[in-house]
Amino acid sequence: MAIVHRIAEPENASETKAIRVLADLLPDHYVIFHNFELTTGRGLPYEYDMCVIGDFAVWHVEVKGYRGMIRGTPSQWEFENGYRQPSPIPLANKKTKILSSKLRSHDRALERVWVETCILLTDDKAKVRIKDDQSSRVIQLKDALDYFTDPKRIPVKTDDISRHHNSICEALFGGCRPGRKIRKIGLYEVIERINQTESRTVFLAKHHYIRTRPKTILKVFHFDMYTSKEERERQIEGIFHDQDACRLLGAHPNLIDTSDMFAWEDNKFVLPTEYIERGRPLATVLEEGEDRDVTWKAKADWVAKMASGLEHAHSRGVVHRDLRPMNVVVAPEGIVKLVNFDLAKVKGSPLQFSEKQLRSRLDRRYVAPETWKDPHVADVRSDIYSLGAVFYELITSQPPYEDIDVVLKTFDETPVDRALLMKELSTPGSEDFMASPLDAIGVIERMLRRDPDARYQTVAEVIEDLAILKDE
Repeated sequence: MAIVHRIAEPENASETKAIRVLADLLPDHYVIFHNFELTTGRGLPYEYDMCVIGDFAVWHVEVKGYRGMIRGTPSQWEFENGYRQPSPIPLANKKTKILSSKLRSHDRALERVWVETCILLTDDKAKVRIKDDQSSRVIQLKDALDYFTDPKRIPVKTDDISRHHNSICEALFGGCRPGRKIRKIGLYEVIERINQTESRTVFLAKHHYIRTRPKTILKVFHFDMYTSKEERERQIEGIFHDQDACRLLGAHPNLIDTSDMFAWEDNKFVLPTEYIERGRPLATVLEEGEDRDVTWKAKADWVAKMASGLEHAHSRGVVHRDLRPMNVVVAPEGIVKLVNFDLAKVKGSPLQFSEKQLRSRLDRRYVAPETWKDPHVADVRSDIYSLGAVFYELITSQPPYEDIDVVLKTFDETPVDRALLMKELSTPGSEDFMASPLDAIGVIERMLRRDPDARYQTVAEVIEDLAILKDE
């Protein structure tokens, strides 16, 4: 029977079952830690269901009580009842890296200890059909003994780490604290933790009283309470910048809707954001190759709707400055919404991000050349450039280039692959086939001109040309 260290009580029946079964199955010298938190120095702690210390690796184990058939992709899982949620693997991998870092910082001898991710399903009848290169990290209890004791199941060759067990236990005892699941934030009941970074945690939640549209995305922003007053104020102003922009924007069908931000605990602010049923970032659609099933007409319509959202923003004195596939949400029935205005250039706003801050967060594949050189000069035409890069990727399934430095150091113009565009737009049977490929290429090239003066000067001009093209 394995050694079990309880840091806190199991949160549910699935966790209790997993601990009991693994304790019975695993060898006597294996060690199980369960229900603890690790902090990274800022923001919300990371919650851990279980950690298994074995002969050749340490496993971070996420316990799930999911039932029935589970189908999925690298970004999303779907259940028999039609409910969809983000795949738990990416966040679990992030937490695995944090656990590994904690071990290394405790003792340099632990640098070579391999820490692996495991998603453990406790329902005996659960079935998994996941199209994901990391699907081998999803196992069921009946496979646990083989999974945790066979070194061939580890993706790298590792040494026996039995001699390090005491040091690993010391690192966990000293570096973790009892777990405390977040169940409520204000009047919202938490359904799922979607994503987490040092500065922001995103939850799917539902309002306790609102019944018509109860589901909401909650963005929880953290600031450092222990820095200087001036730095704390600067951080809080940065947190509220997105809200500043959204207040100016008001309602628009192609912009995400947000509610008023509210304070939570001592060092957090929460921004309730519209939940789009079956909505996904455009980046996910592209990564999974689903753009290949979208017709030219639908793609042109998506771009036109992005342009409509930008035109509205520009009319209110807001330049997005960070338009990219991750900041566009698409959903069935032609729903397209721009999100994340936290890096926007807002007319009249006293907040000025430093060039270093902006460059560290802007995506080098989509940012306009002039914005990369000086983020403060971004204007309407900069957003048009970024929209052109997104348009290009929708047609070709790849951005025009991987790094803006390629344009700045090598080319007089943005390197648009005309032959690839022509192939996609003019091949009968292609989802992108349309009647006037040269006209479409001309629109994309004009949006992507390196010189802002050579581009479309307003989004209205882009919308006018798209209206002609999208029906062809």
